[in-house]
Amino acid sequence: MNNYSIKHLNPIRRLALFSCLASVFSAQASNNQSTLDLKPIAPKVETKSNLKGSVLFQSNQWVENVGEVVGNEYFGELNIDYDSKSKDQGTLDKKFQLKSRVNNEEQMMFSITETYLRHKFGKNNDAYFGRRILPWSKLDSTWGFGKLNNRVNFDGFEPGQEGLTGVAVNFRPVDNFRVSLFGSGIYAPELNPGAKIDKEKGTIACQNAWCKAPDASADINNDGTPDKQIFYSVNMPDISEIIFRYTAGLSFALETDMFSLSGFGMRKPENNISLSVEISLDSQKDMIIADVTPEIYYHNVGGAELSVNPIDNVETYVSYLHIKPDTIPDTASNVFQYTGIKPNKKQEDYLGVGARYKNHKFFASVNYVARVSEFDISEDVLVEYPRWNQALNLSTSVDLTSKFGLSFDYKYDMLTEDRLTMVKANYLFRKNMMISAGANVIGSSSERNSYWSDFVNNDTVYSSFKYVF
Repeated sequence: MNNYSIKHLNPIRRLALFSCLASVFSAQASNNQSTLDLKPIAPKVETKSNLKGSVLFQSNQWVENVGEVVGNEYFGELNIDYDSKSKDQGTLDKKFQLKSRVNNEEQMMFSITETYLRHKFGKNNDAYFGRRILPWSKLDSTWGFGKLNNRVNFDGFEPGQEGLTGVAVNFRPVDNFRVSLFGSGIYAPELNPGAKIDKEKGTIACQNAWCKAPDASADINNDGTPDKQIFYSVNMPDISEIIFRYTAGLSFALETDMFSLSGFGMRKPENNISLSVEISLDSQKDMIIADVTPEIYYHNVGGAELSVNPIDNVETYVSYLHIKPDTIPDTASNVFQYTGIKPNKKQEDYLGVGARYKNHKFFASVNYVARVSEFDISEDVLVEYPRWNQALNLSTSVDLTSKFGLSFDYKYDMLTEDRLTMVKANYLFRKNMMISAGANVIGSSSERNSYWSDFVNNDTVYSSFKYVF
C-alpha cells in the first residue's frame, strides 16, 4: 500500500469528512453514556407537579425545489416537559425535558435537554444533580456557538441548548452576590445531526440536511473526474475511554435590581468530537483508504457579562466570550505518529451587545456580535469556519390577538455576507391545537467560503400542525 496525500481531496469535502464522522461518533458515544441514578430520601410534602408536552408534524415542501435536500422534506416531533417544584425548604425539585424528531429519512434524533434534581438549602442556596443548562453566557445561547452548553442541533436555524451533566451548586454568601460551582466526571458530546456508516462497504451517508457527508470518490489525476473510491475506516475506541472525562467550572455574579455583573471560567472537553485522518492508496483494491481516529480535545472557556435593566421590561447587555482549545488531544495513546492530518485548533474571542424588550404580548431584540480574534486560514488544510464573524440580529414576535401571532428573525454577517431569515405565523384554532406557516431562508455569498456555504440549499417553506397536552 502506497501513501497517498490528503491534498488530492477537495478541501470542503475534507472538512465534511471531519464534521460528519464526528457527529456519528458523538451519537454512538452519547447513546451509551452512564446515567445518574439518584434516589434521595425526602419526607413526603405537598408539591406542585406539571407534566406537559407537544406533538408536531411539519412539511417543508410548499414551494417547488425547496425542501428537497436529504432529510428536509418533512418531520415529526414529540416533546415532553415534567417539572415538579416543592414548596418547603430542604426538599427536592425535579425536572425532565426531552425533545425528539424523526424526519422523512427515518432518522431518529433526540435530546435530553435538562433532567435534574434540585436541592434547596440554607438561605437562597441550591444544588443541581443531573443535566442542566448553565445560564452563564448570553453570547453562547443567542448565537448558537455551542462552546459552553451543548446544542440540540436538530437544525441549524435554531440549534437550541442542551445542558451539561454533573453537579452545580449556587451559594449566596451575601444577598446580592452569587458564587456557582460546576463539576462532572461524565462527558456527553452533542448527539445531532448524525450520519450512517456502513463498516463493510466503508461508506458514509447523510440522513439529515445539516450533516455534511464526505466524498465517496476522489480525483487523483486532477482531470475533474473522480476515479478512485474512498473506503472510510473508523477506529472506534471503547465508550468508557470517551465518557469518563472531567469538567470543572466557576461563575460569580453581583446582582441588584438594576444590573448584574458576572464572569465565569471552565475547563471542559469540546462539545464535538474531533477526528484525525490518515489517507493511503491501496493499489491492489484500486481505492483510497481513509483511516479515521476520533479525538477528544479539551478547551478553556471563559467570559464576562454586564446586564442592565434601565426600565421595566427592558434589558441591555455587553458580553465577552473566550475559547482557548488545546492543540494536543486528551487521548491515552500517541496518535500523531503517522503521515496524515489532525485538526488545527484556533483560539476564538467574541464581543457582543444587545437590547431586549418583552411584555405579555410583544417581544423585540437587537443583538450584535464581533469575532475579535484572528482567523488565519492561509496555511490550513482543513478549516473550520466560525458560525458568525461580525453579525447583526433583529428579532421580534407579537400576539395580534389571543389566537393569532407573528414572528420574525433576521441575522446578517457583514464580513461573509451570510444571511438567515425566519418568518412565521401561528393560529390557535382550538384550545390545544395550533397551525403554523412560515419560511426559513439561507443566503451566502458565492465568492467566499463560510460556515453557511454548505447549507445554502436548506431553505424551507413550511406548514405545521401542533397538539399541546
